[in-house]
Amino acid sequence: MKTILYATDYTDHSLSALHYAYDLSSRVGAKLIILHVFDIPSFSGTTMISPLRKTVKRAYVEQNAVLKEYCKKHLGNDLEKLNVQTTVAKSISISEEVLVQTKRYKVDLVIVGVKDSNSKRGFFEGDIAKTLLTQLPCPLLVVPDHSSAKKINTIVYATDFEESDVFAIQELTALATWFEATIHVVHVSTQNDTDDKEQIEWFKEMVSQKVSYSNIEYDVLLADDVYTKLMNFLKSMDADMVVLLEREERGLLKKLFHKDLVKQVEAHTSIPLLSFNSKNQK
Repeated sequence: MKTILYATDYTDHSLSALHYAYDLSSRVGAKLIILHVFDIPSFSGTTMISPLRKTVKRAYVEQNAVLKEYCKKHLGNDLEKLNVQTTVAKSISISEEVLVQTKRYKVDLVIVGVKDSNSKRGFFEGDIAKTLLTQLPCPLLVVPDHSSAKKINTIVYATDFEESDVFAIQELTALATWFEATIHVVHVSTQNDTDDKEQIEWFKEMVSQKVSYSNIEYDVLLADDVYTKLMNFLKSMDADMVVLLEREERGLLKKLFHKDLVKQVEAHTSIPLLSFNSKNQK
């Protein structure tokens, strides 16, 4: 992992995610790019307004200055020494600009914070979450308030026993290795799926052929309510991160981020959520 992109609105609410992004990038030796996306509102009547080009140029200068000051205040004065780079971009769409900057800097991981309930442009409003979850060419890490990347001991990966899960676990081990963390691979099964215990043995064998990381454990859980069972498991394991694979047509992550369940996720867990996209699995 060489480059991490963190998108911020540089408010007090986003401080937790800022520190998480910096602590994680420092631990894995990656460059941290901190992005702020701004928009210039439209005006009706332009007699007292500077030409648009000057207005945009001035906005870039001002937003850059504010972002740098924000980062220096909370991370340290010498951003270059900290391997931190700041950048701002003008766009009406945060998600589209994150995609642009991700490709521009060849980013390996994108980090965003859970939206502030008072924010008008929060990361889980409009098309932002949907676009990032389904179109990012790299993993997405969603960081709730009060999270810490200083110590990651337990990572839970929710699997559906698919080949794409194996490649996601393989990528995950690169992060787990830095923390010597235990990866708990768990499958939440309905009462009717009686062959899942046999499937997990097959899956373990498939993982062992592709993944050399030894600190991996496996569980099959029976439940009528997959979401509740997973949340309870995370709590019982005192997990530091939950990892899910976004699948094109189905999958747990899509269900979890259905608009009716977003508030449940925010309310019931303070655990960072790492999302891999099956479309990017080779």
